[in-house]
Amino acid sequence: MQSGFLLEIVLPISLFIIMFGMGLSLTLKDFERVALFPKAVLVGLLAQLLLLPFLGFMVATMFHLEPLLAVGLMVLSCCPSGPTSNMYSYLFKGDVALSVTLTALISVIKPFTLPFLTYYSMVYFMGEGKTIDLPILKTILQLFIITVLPVGIGMAVKNYSPKFAAACEKPVKVFSMIILFAIIAGLVRQNWEKMWGFFAQSGAAALTMNCICISLGFLLGLLLRLSRTQAVTIAFELGIQNGTTALLVTGTILQVPTMTVVPITYSLLMFLTALVFGLFILKNRRSILDQPSLERAS
Repeated sequence: MQSGFLLEIVLPISLFIIMFGMGLSLTLKDFERVALFPKAVLVGLLAQLLLLPFLGFMVATMFHLEPLLAVGLMVLSCCPSGPTSNMYSYLFKGDVALSVTLTALISVIKPFTLPFLTYYSMVYFMGEGKTIDLPILKTILQLFIITVLPVGIGMAVKNYSPKFAAACEKPVKVFSMIILFAIIAGLVRQNWEKMWGFFAQSGAAALTMNCICISLGFLLGLLLRLSRTQAVTIAFELGIQNGTTALLVTGTILQVPTMTVVPITYSLLMFLTALVFGLFILKNRRSILDQPSLERAS
């Protein structure tokens, strides 16, 4: 399969289906939950909107990534959390309702902020005269059609045909995981000769970024006196990014294969690091999670 067909046809259609699947699991009540725990939602949103891009910039600068790889890392840090974060919150005793709410809200907000942050990242790391054309309004429209619109369609289907939505939800989630790995495998295969060199350059940066995001997300929740389960959820929301969206921006919209290297590397590593963190939380559940004297409702 040619990388052009993979990025220009398969990836957008796949992301549309993935976001449709997310919509199948949502109702308006998920957005109304903001009123139930506003502090936790505000912490999660601000961390993703402000802290993640800052961390991406710091890691790209610290590792002296070449400009295209640095932009790839910035694009990833500006993407919303992935639907997989909901699954990790469920498996490892996080606050699933909070996870769903944050993923839904940030998936609606970030398509409007991502193009601007991507443009300014290119200006900073590549220089004014070397930036790649990124029509911001067109990009916002593309991201809206491929990410926000299918979420709305999925929610409508769930509202008017809940049985059909329930039947489709699990297969779509399985498809999401399979298609992400299939796309990554296809891109790796197409760039196999260069991949190891790029991995050597970006692997440490991607792993560092991921570990910082998960650790800082958890510590931030604790420091701001969220419940332990909410802190676990914030950690997964910061550490598990929507790699498919990052690949869409870098590979399909910008059409720069080199920029896809960091999203690919990060997407492969985040499942492992999130698993290690989740197992650590379960193993130390009694000492970390079950401390009611320190719990405070948001």
